[in-house]
Amino acid sequence: MQEKRQRIGLLFGSFNPIHIGHTALANYILEYSNLYEIWFVVSSQNPFKNKSELMPETLRYEMVKTAIAKEPRFSVSDIEFHLPQPSYTINTLEKLTLEYPHYEFAVIIGSDNLSDLSKWKESEKLICSYRFIVYPRPNYPVKDAELPVNFEIIEAPLLNISSTMIRKSIKDGKQLSFLMPAGVYELMMKNNSQLS
Repeated sequence: MQEKRQRIGLLFGSFNPIHIGHTALANYILEYSNLYEIWFVVSSQNPFKNKSELMPETLRYEMVKTAIAKEPRFSVSDIEFHLPQPSYTINTLEKLTLEYPHYEFAVIIGSDNLSDLSKWKESEKLICSYRFIVYPRPNYPVKDAELPVNFEIIEAPLLNISSTMIRKSIKDGKQLSFLMPAGVYELMMKNNSQLS
């Protein structure tokens, strides 16, 4: 009898910076799914984003590490820092599967990403080979019947917070520290010369 592998949820993102929307989402999904852990995969370069807008990858990694320090079922991964750029989800998943054959990986995505999945590198292989957990995003309703069998919807609460809004507020001299997990705002201020 084949041993059942533990399921790890992968939450990909630039985390530029990480905010309470990310951590609240991960917390909810962890509690309302059969995931063993959630790994925050910090993207060095998302192919759909402008690199000039990103804070240094080491700072973003450190902010995620700080944000999740008190939850032992959360981890942060820098695997994409060591892969060819820009980062493609299929490459990351294949590398993780090779390195951790005892885990089964599930990709956590917002419902707004569903319409763009066909644009992802090797999308058919990605969709057929891996599990997906889909959470709702404003104005992007989705139903189970519309999804492949390896896609699961989790009705996580919506928090309309964005990293872009946080960065803009800091540039405008606003102090929105309570939108970020403890210690993250301080890290940003300490490194404010690196903010784009």
